[in-house]
Parts: sequence; structure tokens; C-alpha cells
Amino acid sequence: MSDDIFIHRQLLNSGSPVGLDPWALIAAAVESILVTDTNLESPGPMVLFVNPAFGSMTGWNKDEIIGRSPRVLQGQNTDLSIFIGLKEQLRKGEVWEGQAVNYRKDGSEFVMEWSIAPILNPDRKIINYVAVQRDVTARVEAERALQKSQEAVITGLEQRKAIRETFGRFVPKEIADQALADSGSLEPDLREATILFSDIQGFSSLAETMSPKAVIELLNNYFGVITKLIEAQSGIIHQFQGDGVLATFNLPLENPNHATDAVVAAIAIRERLSAHTFAGGVQLNTRFGINTGTVVAGTVGGDGRIGYTVHGDTVNLAARIEQENKRLGTDILVAEATVLEIGEAISFRPVETTSIRGRRKPVTLYTI
Repeated sequence: MSDDIFIHRQLLNSGSPVGLDPWALIAAAVESILVTDTNLESPGPMVLFVNPAFGSMTGWNKDEIIGRSPRVLQGQNTDLSIFIGLKEQLRKGEVWEGQAVNYRKDGSEFVMEWSIAPILNPDRKIINYVAVQRDVTARVEAERALQKSQEAVITGLEQRKAIRETFGRFVPKEIADQALADSGSLEPDLREATILFSDIQGFSSLAETMSPKAVIELLNNYFGVITKLIEAQSGIIHQFQGDGVLATFNLPLENPNHATDAVVAAIAIRERLSAHTFAGGVQLNTRFGINTGTVVAGTVGGDGRIGYTVHGDTVNLAARIEQENKRLGTDILVAEATVLEIGEAISFRPVETTSIRGRRKPVTLYTI
């Protein structure tokens, strides 16, 4: 029971405990108050008393409303379902509370919140009902505005998530998040990283025996296998180039163990593929070239079409090293810079010191 209802019921039931006329106190109340008879059946109940605050809130003065039903405040947008159970509660002597759209005398809408309580005589018999009413339109509108604002935020987040997820299917998720945060423009990032290039052995010859659809399905399945293993070592795949993959470690995500993780990813892929058979009984083997050094990453392009990639001599050398596998009969070749970065965590053996196309100095290559 609200404090207002309790106070008014005590005043009406017990006379004037403070030596004042309870009806005078009710009449002076700031909140709208009306008193009705006990006829709850249509068209009742009948209004017997209203205080001045009722007139200020509804536009109905005392002379106009007394003898009428408070249902005169209802209209086309009044939700009548809120009155379900009202009669039963009031007849039991319980307080009923509700909120609905109501109408002033001039036809304008407002949201009213009110409480109705029975007035009892000394024999505990219900002799009247008293209603305390409030105009809560401003509060309700503020709540609706807040809800709309929250819904707009949620919608915006959901749309952003959908964009991120869609964008993330074309570029790494981390890059998609950063690009969305920076309105699509990523500043160049220069740092040390380990580059991994991979290529499927003999894929061109295999593809000649398959339909284009079967080739795409095989590549998608293959990329699905190796992507998980690269990402498990904190690697980021930047490009799928035909049957090849370009992945970076320590860019854009910082990873102090980038060199070791790149080699571990290559080993994991080799082991997984040796025990994996794709549709049609196809088995695939992959060759890797791994190099560590300074690279630059960022967006490139123009006329509204841009892409995110990595550049630098370190990237070019990793690609050249991968190609040397075919000549040397190896499947994982690692540049000396990567071996020095890893130290003794992984055992390597030197394969050859050789000249690499596009480089002046010879390069020492290692394998596992």
C-alpha cells in the first residue's frame, strides 16, 4: 500500500487524530484525490468528492465531475486490460494500483498512475473508495526516450557487430576491429615481425584433374584446417593467394614469441596434413618459407578501394625462401634471422647458404 493511501485511509477512518478536518486535509493535498461510492458495476462508480488538484490535472472541476463515473477519463488509447482483477481486489479490501493513458476534459492525453483503496467504517465495512492520482506523463516519456536511446545503441552495436563479422571474413578480425574504429584508415605500422609463406606442393597439377567447383571446395577445406593452426599460435592471415597463404606473427597483435610461434605453426600444419585426407581421398603437403625482420603494414589502394597488407624486404625474402623448398627437397625453410631470434627453443640444421633472387648477399637457410 502506498504511503499516500495509508495516510488518507487513516484520516478518513479515525476522524481527526490531529484535531483537523480530514476532508480539509485531503482537499489541500497536492496530488489529485477523488472519492467514489462502492458501485463497481458499469456505469459506476459515482464520484462523490474531488480535491482541487484533480481539477488542475484533468480539467474537470468539482461541479462537473461529481455524480459522474471516473471512467469519463478513459478513451480510445486507454488500455482496459489493466483493470482486470480490480473489482475483486477492491471488494476484498485490498489496494489496487495501475497506470494507463487517460484523457483530460479537453481531450488531450496524459499518463495517469493511481492507487485505489477502500474506506472502512468502524465495523470494517467498505463504505467508499478513495483514489490518489498522479500525472506521470513526463516520467513515462523520459523512460520511453531512454528506452529508444538504449535500443538505438543496441541496434548500432548489432549492426557494428554484423559489419565486423562480415568484414572479418575478408580481413583478419583484429584488422577489421581496428579499421572500424579508425573509420577504415589504418596508419602504417612499422615493427619487427615473423612472416610465414605457405604453398601446396604440386597443386597446379592436381587442379588440372579437378573441376573448378571441386578446386574451390578443396581449397576452402584446406584453408579451414591451416587457419585454425596458424591462429592457435597467434598468427594473422593477411592473404590467400591462389593456394598460398601469407601470415604474420607479431603484427598487428603483439607477440614476443613470434618467431617460435611461426615455426611451431608450420610444424603443426605439416603434422596435421600428414594424417588428414580431404574429400575424394586427396592428401596435401605444404611448403613453408619463414623469415623475421622489420616490416610495414597498412592500407593501400585508391579511388575508394583499399586493402590491408604487409610490405618490406622481410616479406619478399620469406616468399623467395618458400620457393627454394622445391629445389632443395624440403618442406620448411627458415631464414637465419628467425633461427637467431628463436635461439635453442627449436633445433635447426643448416641446409645451404645460397643466393636469393633480388638480394645481393647470400642467405643461409635452415630446416627443422
